Amino acid sequence: MKKPQRGFRRVKINTFSFIIKHWKTIFPKWEKLSLLGIALLLVLTSATWAWAASQSKGAIPANGGSFVEGVVSSDINSVDLDRLIKSGLTKINEKGEIVPDLANSWVVSGDSLDYKINLNESVTSYEIADQIKNTPTFLPQSEIKPIDQKTLNIHLTAPDSDILYDLAQPIFPHGPYVVEKKTETEIRLKKNQNYHLQKPFITKFTVRIYPDQESLQKAADRGKISGALDLTSVPGNWQTKEVSFGKKHFLFINSSRSALKKTKTRESILKGEKPESLSSLDILEVNGQQEDADYIAWKAKLKASGVELKVRQVSLKDALKEDLPKRNYDVLYILIVEGQNSDPYLLWNSVERSSTGQNFAELANADIDVLTEEYRKEKDFAKKTEILAKIKTLVDSEKVAVEYKNLTAKYSASNKIKGFVLSPICSSPADRFTQAASWYINEKKVR
Repeated sequence: MKKPQRGFRRVKINTFSFIIKHWKTIFPKWEKLSLLGIALLLVLTSATWAWAASQSKGAIPANGGSFVEGVVSSDINSVDLDRLIKSGLTKINEKGEIVPDLANSWVVSGDSLDYKINLNESVTSYEIADQIKNTPTFLPQSEIKPIDQKTLNIHLTAPDSDILYDLAQPIFPHGPYVVEKKTETEIRLKKNQNYHLQKPFITKFTVRIYPDQESLQKAADRGKISGALDLTSVPGNWQTKEVSFGKKHFLFINSSRSALKKTKTRESILKGEKPESLSSLDILEVNGQQEDADYIAWKAKLKASGVELKVRQVSLKDALKEDLPKRNYDVLYILIVEGQNSDPYLLWNSVERSSTGQNFAELANADIDVLTEEYRKEKDFAKKTEILAKIKTLVDSEKVAVEYKNLTAKYSASNKIKGFVLSPICSSPADRFTQAASWYINEKKVR
């Protein structure tokens, strides 16, 4: 005889396992539908809760914490803090793009000679003009004129579409941090409460000097510092990024020298081969850093070929007195600082062959002159890149120079530092701090 079906309300707990096995015959149709509805409701409710939780909860940077930078130096005054305590008129973000800093906006005249700068509320045009005048190396061939309290005009003697990169140099005392205390071994900075952009999240920033690399390494291993350049061994709980500096070594052959006028002669020299008409070379090395391996190999090859190398190592300061203005060399190996941009006009236009110019190869090529002038006038990035490629091809054909790779370094920081981004290219080691205001340690949850 077939057993009658039992209603849901009469089910007992001790029959639970039996129910699971025989649920199809135990429950009537309407109770099956009720159970199905309850199951669907539970699934939908759980999914809704999970979605709401994911949408309503998150973490954002919070203020607080301290960062300790370790630096090898014998003098605390030699530590460059410009990117921490100063600002530029413009700024270069983590993508390498020009963005406002002390300048809110700018308008360029039709002939590209005048830049009308609208300034942030934190400064006046008179203050900015005075600071520029007191910094002779900043925009030396330009006229600075305040129009009103918040408007400044920069007049150039020749078009230069890369000037906005130059305006990013930090020379104005309005950075994200201010100096709180300075001793013989460290500089303590605190957050600048009047900073005109997003205020830094990290409250205190300390720069501490160490006498040698070994001492710096021990400080990193023991967690005494939060970040440092070029550690011998990076601690396991640290993160590392490569910093590419906007400076590199160039090798120039002085094409104005009678023995070096022929392209074939210069080509042989660049190949590391001895030209028939030449037995020795006067090589001037200026401001050398991290001597390039390719340059070392080139000298060795040239010497092995029978060329006598008369190498002179001179500081930039001393070289500027006589050797560089008089082009007193056969070959020049020099560190060129390009910063965020590379203006080919300075190195290759024939106008720059003068004593104060930077055409150290004494190159005179009419086609290159035209292209370098076009480059300065062109505003479109893609077109500038095309012009630069043409210039490079022509320079290569002249056999007057070798351009080495940008100098690089590795910057490491504790994993406690979040939002750890660096500028894609830096003019100097201090530029590793360009994005420091966006670094953070603490977080807070938001709904």
